[in-house]
Amino acid sequence: MSLTFKKIKKIEEKWQKRWEKKKVFEADVNKKKKKFFITFPYPYVNGAPHIGHTYSFFRADVYARFKRLQGYNVLFPQGFHATGEPILGAIERLKNGDKTQIETFKLFGASDEDIKNFIEKGPEFTARYWMNKWIENLKKCGMSIDWRRTFITAITPQYNKFVEWQYNTLRKKGYVVQGTHPVVWCPHCQSPTGDHDRLKGEGESPIQFYIIKFKLDSGEILPCATLRPETIFGVTNLWVKPHEEYILALVNGEKWIISKKAAEKLKDQLKRVEEIGKINSDTLVSRLAENPITKEKVVILPASFVDLEVGTGIVMSVPAHAPYDFIALEDLKKSEIGRKLGIENIVPRKIIDSEYYKGIPAEEACKAYHVENQSQVDKLEEATEEVYKKEFHKGRMIVEPFKGMSVKEAKEKTIELIKSIGALDYIWETTGLVVCRCGTKCHVKILENQWFLKYSDDEWKRKVKRCIENMKFYPEEIRQQFINTVDWLENKACARKTGLGTRLPWDKEWIVETLSDSTIYMSFYTIYPYLKEIPPEKITDELFDFVFLGKGDSKSISKKYGIKESLLKKMREEFEYFYPVDLRTSGKDLVQNHLTFYLFHHTAIWEEKYWPRAIAVNGFVNVAGEKMSKSKGNVIPLLRLLEDIGADLTRINIVSSAENLTDADWRGENVKVFLERINFIFDVVKSIKKAKSKKMRNIDEFLVSKINKIVREVLEAYENLRFRTATQLLFFEFLNDLEWYFKRVGKIENANERVLKNVMKNFIPLISPLIPHLAEELWEMIGGKNFVFQEKIPTFEKFKEKPILLEEFLQSLIEDIRSVKKLVESKPKEVDIIVAAEWKFDLVEKISKGVKVEIKDLLGKFEDKEKENVAKFYKKIVSMKEINLIPREDQLKILEEARDILEKEVEARVIITVEENSGLEKAKQADPLKPAIYFSI
Repeated sequence: MSLTFKKIKKIEEKWQKRWEKKKVFEADVNKKKKKFFITFPYPYVNGAPHIGHTYSFFRADVYARFKRLQGYNVLFPQGFHATGEPILGAIERLKNGDKTQIETFKLFGASDEDIKNFIEKGPEFTARYWMNKWIENLKKCGMSIDWRRTFITAITPQYNKFVEWQYNTLRKKGYVVQGTHPVVWCPHCQSPTGDHDRLKGEGESPIQFYIIKFKLDSGEILPCATLRPETIFGVTNLWVKPHEEYILALVNGEKWIISKKAAEKLKDQLKRVEEIGKINSDTLVSRLAENPITKEKVVILPASFVDLEVGTGIVMSVPAHAPYDFIALEDLKKSEIGRKLGIENIVPRKIIDSEYYKGIPAEEACKAYHVENQSQVDKLEEATEEVYKKEFHKGRMIVEPFKGMSVKEAKEKTIELIKSIGALDYIWETTGLVVCRCGTKCHVKILENQWFLKYSDDEWKRKVKRCIENMKFYPEEIRQQFINTVDWLENKACARKTGLGTRLPWDKEWIVETLSDSTIYMSFYTIYPYLKEIPPEKITDELFDFVFLGKGDSKSISKKYGIKESLLKKMREEFEYFYPVDLRTSGKDLVQNHLTFYLFHHTAIWEEKYWPRAIAVNGFVNVAGEKMSKSKGNVIPLLRLLEDIGADLTRINIVSSAENLTDADWRGENVKVFLERINFIFDVVKSIKKAKSKKMRNIDEFLVSKINKIVREVLEAYENLRFRTATQLLFFEFLNDLEWYFKRVGKIENANERVLKNVMKNFIPLISPLIPHLAEELWEMIGGKNFVFQEKIPTFEKFKEKPILLEEFLQSLIEDIRSVKKLVESKPKEVDIIVAAEWKFDLVEKISKGVKVEIKDLLGKFEDKEKENVAKFYKKIVSMKEINLIPREDQLKILEEARDILEKEVEARVIITVEENSGLEKAKQADPLKPAIYFSI
């Protein structure tokens, strides 16, 4: 009876209970075995897992199971993350009746009563609720995790002590410093907002804009924010947002007209800002402002693209080199207000030349991207980025005073010039929109007396690069991204004022932020089962110094703090045995933050032998080719898949959909394909006992050779985390070979029992990382005594090429027969299969061995009427780059052996003969690599 989803789930429950009962995934110190320590980033407990989490998680578990098969003592622990704003932000949104947040929680299984409890019982209850949901899901997946080591950050007192030790250690080494720096800031939370405390804008960072001060005749300053100060020579006008309220403010003693948001940002950037009046932007339109460099008077015009949240709310217009400005000017000229303002004489002024643009760069870019109006923001952004990059790298100034100078050099000179006349200032912005978990838009604040991790330190960077140099990366191409991140990384705020987490031990006002308390917790896994036996008040830096750094002695610490010395020694032993981390695996989005920080902190705290050994990075997850998002309604909770199709089918379907940095793609229709393949495997295992043959035929040699070949290729694929490749080899290539085997032998009774059993005993362990529950069931069916992952992985023997070549020769012949059969209208009476003449085999063999054969010598052996065909054959063979020649006697032997299958294929009598004995004209077409086929009708 075939396996159904329901039966598969029952099998999974059976093996999960057995694994748990035997505690098979609990890893302890075993000095007789090599250890392998694998970790996966702990997820936030502000929801339950979906298919996106599942891809990365399953990859970690597949590798952990593979390493167990190799005989390693594998430690795969898993913790959970509650630090920062995610949970508090979610609860705040629930309190505000946020429908999206309520729907999200319900999608992942929360009831109305649960949501009420989140609001009433607060963050700790919420965090533990979702942690338990995660654990429930991961256990149902059959994850091979050592659950004794599970903890949750922020609300685990022992972990808070651990983070205090970490930061005391970093501070002593000079890697945590106090200073004044720009940070991404949430005005609601009154805290810096790191990547993982954001609803939107992960990866966005502070960037400095230049402010150029244009001036009205009445003396007020119109400060324009720009990243391209060198384009001041091409300004034709200024832009304001129409029908909006601006403010008049004293900024460091000068009267500036700016947006209200700009005033807020400038205050947070250490400027003295005092609002002294309000101005409607429409009253500014048509007034003139003076360009501080050219002294030209330029008109102020309205433009809808102006964003009051970005810069100052005043924009200098350079329509020749800024697509936004060009298209806004074109829009305005077509409008009634534009005609009233009489702006037809305002034309783009080209000031930069490059090889990319013949005319006006912004105009050409707008045409290339099919931009027709200001509302096409995405296209305008692309066009803007293109012009900026091309001109910055290849552009040259064509106006004085910097004519002939590269744009890069002219930019610096222009900044100096504007600064020298007192017309320059600065404002910080984020590189893109950032929204805090609380729902507030963030901006850049310059923080004084803030605590920073000194990632800019040159010596520290050198240590990290040395670590990277000695590590393995999967795929290798990701190594350079780590080096690039180390190069550009600057000091980073490591603490915030709000959220969950550990307070800085020397400055309790600050809480260590999300990405800063999650860098060395892998070491915490090694000791947590023992550390939780110790009351938090007895846990000090001295304890961690001993356990992690080998400082001090256990006896004195035991006596001083009343801690069992055996516990201290055990923790030190566990750390020493399991560390360093052998592989950390994660998504590619964490390269520029968490994964690089992980390397920084390890190199700061430990000596080289404890530094990480390898990192694996994978792509994101799409659903049916589309990016997963709540708005598209294609977010799939993991629990739904587990309930619908089970863990193993979920695992293999997602893990096999991609490898390396390619994004995975969940396609539900592929599940049926895998179900069919798995059913075939079960059918084979069930039928082994019916096999009766003892003969060792070519087809049996073929199957043995193929499994040996597959073992080698699969082990290499697993080792390099190429699980798509491993799946293709096991579930498609090899199963196709197995199907061919049964086709060749005709019926199960003709199969070789010993061959089949040995082959499946190699095959089942190989598939166990991909379908662990079903592999256990198969292993038990075939007579396995232990759990399948406790077996030694098959060692590949040198496979025989000849049986494979013979079967491929036969398969190719059958394909040729089918092609001929399609061309023949009537059913044949008999079919001749003609093996090439002996001289053809001799010639091919000589040429394949590099023996030079002269055409004239060859032709001399044949009559004139044969020479044309001989010459054609010679020309064909010498032009071939690679020849796998099967000897004539072996071809004849395999054809005789396969006569039954051949006759079944053609539904007629098959005559097997050689070219010399055939009277058919077709025989001359026989080739040592391809017999001739003749249908007699």
